[in-house]
Amino acid sequence: MHDVNQHQKYKKCQNINKGRFFYWPLLFIIVAFSIYSTYEPEHYVVVLDPGHGGRDILPKNIYGDKYDPIIGEYRDHFRPGAQNKGITESEEVYKIAEKTAKILELTYTNEGKKKFEILLKKYAPDLKKINWEAHKPIKVHLSRVNNHTEEYISKRVDVNAPYRLYDYPDIYTGEMKKGTISRINSLSPNLVVSLHFTSGRKEKYGALASVITPNFDVYKQAITYVKTKNISKKQKIRRKFFASKYLNWMVTNSSRTHFQWFLCDAWIYFTGYWSKKDGLSPDTKKFRGYRHNMISWQYADKGNWVDIAKNHPDNSSYSINLENFIPEGPFWEREMDIPEKWRREDGKEGYGGDNLYASEELLRYIKKSFILNKVSSKKTAPRILNPYISTWSVPTYLNAISAYLELGFLDNPYDRKRILNNKDEYAEGLAVGIFSLFYSLDIKKIESEKDEPKGEPIDFFRYENYKGKNYFKTVQSGLN
Repeated sequence: MHDVNQHQKYKKCQNINKGRFFYWPLLFIIVAFSIYSTYEPEHYVVVLDPGHGGRDILPKNIYGDKYDPIIGEYRDHFRPGAQNKGITESEEVYKIAEKTAKILELTYTNEGKKKFEILLKKYAPDLKKINWEAHKPIKVHLSRVNNHTEEYISKRVDVNAPYRLYDYPDIYTGEMKKGTISRINSLSPNLVVSLHFTSGRKEKYGALASVITPNFDVYKQAITYVKTKNISKKQKIRRKFFASKYLNWMVTNSSRTHFQWFLCDAWIYFTGYWSKKDGLSPDTKKFRGYRHNMISWQYADKGNWVDIAKNHPDNSSYSINLENFIPEGPFWEREMDIPEKWRREDGKEGYGGDNLYASEELLRYIKKSFILNKVSSKKTAPRILNPYISTWSVPTYLNAISAYLELGFLDNPYDRKRILNNKDEYAEGLAVGIFSLFYSLDIKKIESEKDEPKGEPIDFFRYENYKGKNYFKTVQSGLN
């Protein structure tokens, strides 16, 4: 009896093992398929950021931007963008962004890749067949929904909610919502391309321009200027400024010189306050807020910073006077770190870092698109201007390469015609240029054309492997 029982147990075990032999491979297949079906391959992330979108309407305390938790109100009115004779900047840049996204999305399918290669060969005729397996895909996002409409306004009380740059309280619940800068950062993009039009510049055939902000070391000259009492040392700082690439600092109006506007913007960058005209003391009636605390990221000040900031303690990062300002806290550590120097200083253009290179390169591709597609001749193609340099929000607070572009002037007849009739050519130049910033192109030069794309990629690897981390993704770590 004992032997029979043993035999029965043995047979039972055999059957169980047979079942296991069948079960485990099946389980492996199911798990593997589940992982594969949810797996998203590593990719580059590009955000196309068509500017503006909302309306400048009163009252400011409901429809404004730059919500300041210190006073519980908006510091600024909403900036809706340029308009001229029926052309609205926010609508036109959105259409261009949509078209650019559709071209880049060709790279998502095998059939689309063939079409995209044909497009690239217009710019690089010697292009060999691309080894797509060796290229990380480029994933494209738009930063906002399309512009408001009268129907939308009638349905939503806070028409500017989807378009604000900075975080804002929900008009019904008071819950803080992410503005455009926070939403873009949450995507951990490698590259953000902000699209704008402007007006007011007299260029015969129209123009293109980059928008940049320098890094901490450039602004720090203003602290040295304020602190020194020696006249000759002040003069030396001024001479250094006028000998630098920042000579053409953005002049908002004629009330100040380039250098005086630089000092004013440096005060805003460090303290939040405008300076008086001499650049030596704050204008206490003009406070722009601590902008790095108006967005959701790990570089915002922690704890009871609002209570501390209200008292403006000297020898701190909340000092009202630049002479007593001390850059301390997570944001200022970020500003003085090496990746911000890569982004905003030196670089392939000699200054402006990767931000300026990306911006200038995309403008060169747009201009080349106009010429190749016979929208403009070499003579009538838009001029690429010197960049607009100031303490701009987007290139400062985005944790990505920021290409900020002015695509033309609404009041220029050549630009107007291109804006209305040649959005496809804008989009083509942008899409090819974006691809080139990740993967180099051997560009066919147009004889005697000075503004040719360089076709050289940005070194994204150093950002993705900075101190063992991806710099673009660390922006979100540590958030509650």
